Amino acid sequence: MKFKKSLGFTLSEVLIVIGILGIVAAMTIPAVVANHQKTAWLTSLEKNYNELSQNLVVLSTEKYNRDLYGSRLCKDGKTITGSAGQFLKDYYKIARDCGTTSSPCFARQYQSINGDTDSFSCSDGYNVLLKSGSAICVIPAVSASDTDVHIYLDINGEQKPNTGGKDMFEFRVNKKFEIYDEGDEDDCKDETFGAGCLNNVLNNNWRIDYY
Repeated sequence: MKFKKSLGFTLSEVLIVIGILGIVAAMTIPAVVANHQKTAWLTSLEKNYNELSQNLVVLSTEKYNRDLYGSRLCKDGKTITGSAGQFLKDYYKIARDCGTTSSPCFARQYQSINGDTDSFSCSDGYNVLLKSGSAICVIPAVSASDTDVHIYLDINGEQKPNTGGKDMFEFRVNKKFEIYDEGDEDDCKDETFGAGCLNNVLNNNWRIDYY
């Protein structure tokens, strides 16, 4: 009497395969999720950068603006609300106006990629949460002798990770209405508010390679 050979798998073989697949998934899924998150943050940063650049171009070409110091981005003779606040209200779609108080537009505390923490306050500037979900604080130039505007940008507001170089960036605008980052890109991972990280991203053709 002849018996047909079974072509199926035993239970132990199936369990072994499932175990291997589980190990592979556990190793690869976190990396895939992290890469997706990094891409999402980078896309949001680029969108905010381009929007600010466009708004600065429009501001610089308005008839009554001869330079930065004659614009809303200079506090000379004006209040913070009448300078930086007016710029934000005129050029952005605002979901929440926090004025000269950072919270709840921004998180109360930020950390560096290397783990250092620092409290955040932008009381010298005007804080808003945009309808896009990003938070921005603009500290206006004080007078014609003050050469730049100071800006903090959190691309997802007070939501985590609240980390410099991931969702928080610090940079400036010069008298030619140009965005620049005076931070050292090599120190980016040590900066709780992300100074130098925008430099790194721009110098790497909109790629993040510091984490």
